[in-house]
Amino acid sequence: MSRRAGLVAGVCAVVLVAGAGVAVEATVGLPWLGDEAVADGPLLVRPESPPDPDWAAAPEVLAVPGAGDAGGDGTGGGVAGGPPLADVLGPLLAAPALGGSVGLDVVDLGTGATVFASAADAPIAPASTLKILTGVAALHVLGPEHTFTTRVVTAASGLGGASTITLVGGGDPSLTADDEGSGTSLVALADATAQALTEAGVTSVGLDYDAALFSGPAVDPDWSPGYVPGRVVSPVSALAVDVADRPGDPALDAAETFADLLGDRGITVASGPREAVAPADAVDVAAVNSAPLPDIVETILDTSDNDGAEVLARHVALGSGLPGTSADAGPAVLQALTDLGLDVAGATVLDGSGLARGSAVPASLVTATLVLAADPERPQLRSVITGLPVAGFTGTLADRFDGSAAPAAGVVRAKTGTLTGINALAGVVVAADGTNYAFALLADDVQGTLPARAAIDQVAAALAGCGCA
Repeated sequence: MSRRAGLVAGVCAVVLVAGAGVAVEATVGLPWLGDEAVADGPLLVRPESPPDPDWAAAPEVLAVPGAGDAGGDGTGGGVAGGPPLADVLGPLLAAPALGGSVGLDVVDLGTGATVFASAADAPIAPASTLKILTGVAALHVLGPEHTFTTRVVTAASGLGGASTITLVGGGDPSLTADDEGSGTSLVALADATAQALTEAGVTSVGLDYDAALFSGPAVDPDWSPGYVPGRVVSPVSALAVDVADRPGDPALDAAETFADLLGDRGITVASGPREAVAPADAVDVAAVNSAPLPDIVETILDTSDNDGAEVLARHVALGSGLPGTSADAGPAVLQALTDLGLDVAGATVLDGSGLARGSAVPASLVTATLVLAADPERPQLRSVITGLPVAGFTGTLADRFDGSAAPAAGVVRAKTGTLTGINALAGVVVAADGTNYAFALLADDVQGTLPARAAIDQVAAALAGCGCA
């Protein structure tokens, strides 16, 4: 398992970036049912024992306030005695590029106290900073050891000369046909399936595909109508491969790709792919499991993966006992945060990615979610912090924080948010005096994306350079 870790302490930051590959596990048979499953139907290969869970919390990414204190004053030995936060940040919020609807909340992670707030409780469109809420909700509802399984099944009678197999989507947002890339390998699933078919003497099959895990419209009615044709996001499907390539019909595209992979392995797909629900009494031919959920959450936050965030939100709905629809996803995310003890009053969440312009959340809810994820007592949520892009280095912040904001590079870790007229940034930072902060700045009346982005970066850079504690 790969794990990205960042450590920021005192007045400098060290960022450690591990390899991007993620481990996947391909099995043949029914690995999660155990040996008793053999009696339930004919299997080609005896099931393997399920793997022991190997999830471990990401390392802490924030220094404990006072660590490295050179002067005994609890400030981390950095610059202290600067002007108050209000004097530092207040004038920057008046930048014309930010427009007239701006909310900023800053929390001291050492004490949990709000140290600066400006319209922090006003609901404002969050854009992609909403993915922070979605990530925490998914980790809470599904658990950090959760993996997503993509299966190939056949009828209970087993494989024969005219068998039909069904590719069943498990809502894995990381499924890929690139055998050299990161993610869950569809190639490995094709290998295992071809092996099972060959051992059964089957060289030709019909292929169905089942994406029925999610229900309701695949295109969220709360999105702007140009998002899917403009390749901003794909229709949401429980079966999708390399969804970042924006297929118009992700499930059919995945099935066609799988058919090609089988053909390369000597298995002829004589009919299909055809959409169908897998038989209720089907038995598994092969399965492939994703990396643990924390790894997937990290990737979604780092790359601002809209498709992945939408899939996670639907899983939150399913895990909460609701249908896997777009209408249920947003409320399920808020309910999960409520269950964690957060106050969601005033928040409206219409999707999982932040693309729905009707979503509005207070900046204070975003910081409260970050505080929760950074809590050393909640390591199961920590990948929401470790997945945040590092200013000037990784993800959607790789090309930001230059010029006058450059001193904050490597010190700020934050999730970006950008839609026309909306800009946001939310994350964590170690200030020059050693104080750890969570912050969220949301603006949904901006006057041009690039000027607004620069103005927001100045706010984060000022917080990073502050000796305000």
